[in-house]
Amino acid sequence: MASSSIVYGIYQPQISVSEPDRLQRRLLAQMRTWLPVLACAMVFVIESTSYLGSDHTSAPLRRIAEALFGYGVDAQWAAIHHFIRKTGHFMGYGFFSLVCFRGFWIAFKSLASGTSRKLRAHGLAILATFLVASADEFHQSFLPNRYGSFNDVLLDTCGAVALCFVLFLVMQAIDWRKQMQQRSMSQREPAYFHLPPEGLAN
Repeated sequence: MASSSIVYGIYQPQISVSEPDRLQRRLLAQMRTWLPVLACAMVFVIESTSYLGSDHTSAPLRRIAEALFGYGVDAQWAAIHHFIRKTGHFMGYGFFSLVCFRGFWIAFKSLASGTSRKLRAHGLAILATFLVASADEFHQSFLPNRYGSFNDVLLDTCGAVALCFVLFLVMQAIDWRKQMQQRSMSQREPAYFHLPPEGLAN
C-alpha cells in the first residue's frame, strides 16, 4: 500500500496553470507591491492643494497646541507653525521613501547579493522621493496661496536619506545577528558531523 501510494504520487498528473491565471497572479502581486506607494502619493496630491496651505493649517494647529501647552504659544506661534510644517515634510517624505523601498525590495528579490539588493532599493527609493517632492513643489508654484521651494525638496530628500539610512543599519544588524547565530550553531555541532566518509568508516 505504501509503495503504491508513492508511485501514484509520482505519476499523478500535474495541474497546469493557464496563462490568464498566471497573468492575474502577476497583476495581483504587482498591486500588492506598488499600491502602498500609490496611496502615499495620493496623500501628497491632497496635501499639495490650496486648502492645506499654511494660511489654512495655522488656526487648527494653533488650537491643538493651545489645548496641549496653554496660551503661552501665542508669542512664538509663527515659528512653531513653521517648524511643525517642515517636520511634517521631513517625516512624511521619509516614510514615503520607506514605502518605496519596500516596493523595490520586493521587485529585486531575484538578486543573489543581499547587499546589492539593499543598495539598489535604497537608492531608487531616495530617487523616487526626490522626483515626487520636486513634482509636488512644482505644482504648488501654480497655486495662489502657496509657492514652490527647492529647499523643501532638499528637506524632503534629507528625510528620505535619514530614514533609509536608519533602515539600512537595522537590516545590517539583523543580518549580522543571523550570521553570528549560524556560526554559533555550527560550532555546537558534534565533531563527527564534520568528518569525511572515510573517517567514519575507520
